[in-house]
Amino acid sequence: MYRVLSFSALSFAIKFVVGFTLTKLFAFFLGPSGLGLLGNLKNFTQLLASYGTLGMQRGIIRFSSEWKDHSEKMASLVGTLHVIFGVFALLGGGLLFLFSDSLSVLIFGGNDYTYVFKIAAVVLPMHGFHLMYFSLLQGLGNYQRVVGVEITMNLLNLSLTTYLVYHFSLTGALVAVVTVPILYFGITTWKLSKSLKLFRFLWSYDVAKNLGLYTWMSLFSSITIPVVYIMIRNRITFTLGADHAGYWEAVNQFSFFYFMVLQSLVLMYVLPNISANTDLLYFRQQVVAYFKKLMPLFLIFLIGLYLLRDTAIWLMLSDDFNPVRDLMGWQFMGDFFRAATLVLVAFFHARRMILSYVLIDLILSVSLLVLSYSFLAEFGLIGAVQAHFISYVLYFFATLFLLRKVLFSSIHE
Repeated sequence: MYRVLSFSALSFAIKFVVGFTLTKLFAFFLGPSGLGLLGNLKNFTQLLASYGTLGMQRGIIRFSSEWKDHSEKMASLVGTLHVIFGVFALLGGGLLFLFSDSLSVLIFGGNDYTYVFKIAAVVLPMHGFHLMYFSLLQGLGNYQRVVGVEITMNLLNLSLTTYLVYHFSLTGALVAVVTVPILYFGITTWKLSKSLKLFRFLWSYDVAKNLGLYTWMSLFSSITIPVVYIMIRNRITFTLGADHAGYWEAVNQFSFFYFMVLQSLVLMYVLPNISANTDLLYFRQQVVAYFKKLMPLFLIFLIGLYLLRDTAIWLMLSDDFNPVRDLMGWQFMGDFFRAATLVLVAFFHARRMILSYVLIDLILSVSLLVLSYSFLAEFGLIGAVQAHFISYVLYFFATLFLLRKVLFSSIHE
């Protein structure tokens, strides 16, 4: 695990610098209300990414990891993926373009930004293929190449977004969010083509069927969580004002930065390994290593960030975002339980436990939405982060309960 972390150290540093710079840029040029609007678009692009990959990313990682030494199976995997992604990308892009006016009203409350969704419609196929190629890279297990791609993508994102925001403010930020996948598509295509013969169009029913199981698992959470976040953000805007939605988005930005690193670790290391090794004892060893080696470091990081929250807000945001300091304690406590659950949830993907995975994500989605709405009415903005904390505590213990036999029963039972 530490070997993977060492590969990721430079990537983490660059992600931090890029994330810091962009957040500072958004805070300075857009203010709290603009940051809230941008958050809605980011959640919508998450929906597009989920549709573009049909929730198959973890399945792609698993099968490419298992079949990387079997050329015929890899050819079937890549060829089948091209057929599936090509059909759904063209269909989704057409529908997105057709309903761009309605989506602008739904996401932004007006049709001033219809053009953003038309651009997204054109970019959607490239977005989906980029995510598919990047998942294949992760499954092949070349951590140095994966980290190199991540670094390049972050630098390209920084360059394009900085230029557009500096010259066009909010409009530039929105356009950057929906166009940056074009650059990502170029770099992942180039890198993966060095390892695989990419442009295959084959069809394997068995491969499609196996990947389809991951669609049922991942697509539910990939759609529900962004929708829930959009609904909560719109509720905050309606009840408390656009600036408060920006404060809530700002505290979520802190979480976004460090969870990129944690999720990358699970996707690059834990998931491929527990997929290839079906021994329950091995999974328990991975869980123990995660909780012994990583979680204490993460806890220390969260405590330090909380103690230095005034400095962090000053550095990353601006004085306009000072109310965020009152939200960070509840947010960070919830993030600790969220991080603790990551390694456990990987088991559902590795063993394709569809019902269990959908159940815990349903618990998370419903609790986030219901508690946020209720607590916003009762406690104001801090209620939204209190709901975040309680929801992820429920999420963690629900996952433990579903995995109780896997984690705690005798191996020989």
